[in-house]
Parts: sequence; C-alpha cells; structure tokens
Amino acid sequence: MTHEDSRLWGRRLLRAWAVLVGLTVLSVGAALTGGSGQRSSLLAVAVALIASFIKARQVLDHFLDLRRAGGGWRGLFNALLLVILGLCFALYLAAGTSRP
Repeated sequence: MTHEDSRLWGRRLLRAWAVLVGLTVLSVGAALTGGSGQRSSLLAVAVALIASFIKARQVLDHFLDLRRAGGGWRGLFNALLLVILGLCFALYLAAGTSRP
C-alpha cells in the first residue's frame, strides 16, 4: 500500500466515522425531542431505526470492507438488517398497543 493509498483509506474511514457520529447525534436528538405523544414517539423510533440501518451499512462497507463484496453478499446483509430492524419496530408497536 502506497502512502497515497494509505491517506485515501484514512480519509474514507474518517468520513465514515463522522457519518456514524452524526447519525448518533440525530438519533439522540430525535429521542430527546420526541415528546410524549404516540405520533412523535413513533417518529423518533423511525428516525432511530433508519439511522441504525445507515450506521450498520457504514460499518459493514467501510470497516469490514463489504463494499468490495459481490451484490449477493451485500443484498444478504441488507435483507438481514431490514429483518432485524423490522422486528425491532414490530416489537415497539406491539409494546405500545399492550399499554392500558
């Protein structure tokens, strides 16, 4: 790896890290300003789950180098992420409907 390749790699990881930090701040901000109403809480959860998906993709693509993998692997990981986050959202909705 040349010095220039190393610098590009470092910039790419720094940019990915900055995206991760920004999405974390966005998720926390949505949770803190979400209010107590059902609709605002639902919006905060949706923002957090979408941010989680993007953050997981950043980690997979840049820190585990999945961006170089074939489309099948990327599709598999996207599907797994969507299933997991969909289950989290479904559990949130189920917990909300069981309240008196």
